[in-house]
Amino acid sequence: MWAVGLLTAAVAFGTTWLVTPWVVRLAHRWGAVDAPGPRKVHAIPTPRVGGAAVFVGFVAALIVASFATGYALNEGHPRLGYWSVLAACATGMLVLGIIDDTRGVSFQGKFAAQLVAASAVWLAGFRVEILSFPSAAPGGIELAWLSFPFTVLWIVGITNAFNLIDGLDGLAAGTALISTTTVAAIAILGGRVAVSAIAVALVGSLLGFLRYNFNPATIFLGDSGSMFLGFTLAVISIHGSQKNVTAVAVLVPLLLVGYPLLDTSLAVVRRLNSIRSDANGRGIGYVARNAHRVFLPDRGHLHHLLLDLGVSHRRAVLSLYACALAFAIGAFVLVVSNSLAVGLVVAGTLAGLTLLFIAFVIARARVARRRESQPAVGVAERPRGPVASGGVSGGP
Repeated sequence: MWAVGLLTAAVAFGTTWLVTPWVVRLAHRWGAVDAPGPRKVHAIPTPRVGGAAVFVGFVAALIVASFATGYALNEGHPRLGYWSVLAACATGMLVLGIIDDTRGVSFQGKFAAQLVAASAVWLAGFRVEILSFPSAAPGGIELAWLSFPFTVLWIVGITNAFNLIDGLDGLAAGTALISTTTVAAIAILGGRVAVSAIAVALVGSLLGFLRYNFNPATIFLGDSGSMFLGFTLAVISIHGSQKNVTAVAVLVPLLLVGYPLLDTSLAVVRRLNSIRSDANGRGIGYVARNAHRVFLPDRGHLHHLLLDLGVSHRRAVLSLYACALAFAIGAFVLVVSNSLAVGLVVAGTLAGLTLLFIAFVIARARVARRRESQPAVGVAERPRGPVASGGVSGGP
């Protein structure tokens, strides 16, 4: 199985590595590029359908793995339909993303398609049916009829979370790589072959893609990649947790995608607060008419704040990689230890450190923006002394 795993990762890596330059050329030919803008951090038009390259490598690797394990030759396999629904829905997310990258799709249309795909995989059997913390209540808490809304909310939320963090070169792809590697390790420890194969194939594909996606990127992941990766990760991260309640608790899926969830939650709170502030004296009707603003992009994500503080593009991405890695390590430690005490310590430590980091970044960003909004000091009024560090000689 180790040999099959290495072969799967190698095929995914090699295929994506070779295919991505072709996708770059096709994207330029078809005009599927992301133009620079006020909210963008790139200066030249860049292809944004990188998800297609990741998908090709992913599919090629799974085909090799299925024949290497004999799965493809077993037409009567009882789980064939189960996994086929996931494959169809994940492919649907990719196609939807490609359409959005090339022609544009309204947020209502994307949201509706995500709801349909999430409902389909729930019907197929990918469900959050039990909530449990390690060593807490024996057997966990049965969700019963709440399983459907809980599962759909989880899948749609994670899908959009990866879409929202795709704002810097390599950020979404690298974060997905960290989460997927952890999923693969947990699945291998638990003996879940199918989840292991999917995760390993994604790991290889993302490694091959990051060669072109890390700063300075020659291609972006795009909605095609972020929605495909977010949807697939959302499903496989909960699949194992419902197979062995004591081994993989409710905290594990949350920690696996901790950074994307965190950034998305902050974005929702920030946008709701903006609507509430604008609605002062205008009534509840104003709030209802502007509720769609929660789904509109802005420039207030953590990666934007880091750039506003003067952190370089690469260092900002690496800093957020560290956040994602901390969450992933926490999830892995929780699985290995299978201890409520360890789980609480890990979750509490991560929450405390993360809140301190966020508070620091937000506070520094507010100070920097307040300084920028102050009127410029006249030439005659400028204090004499050495130039501040970080200044650019000869700038405007």
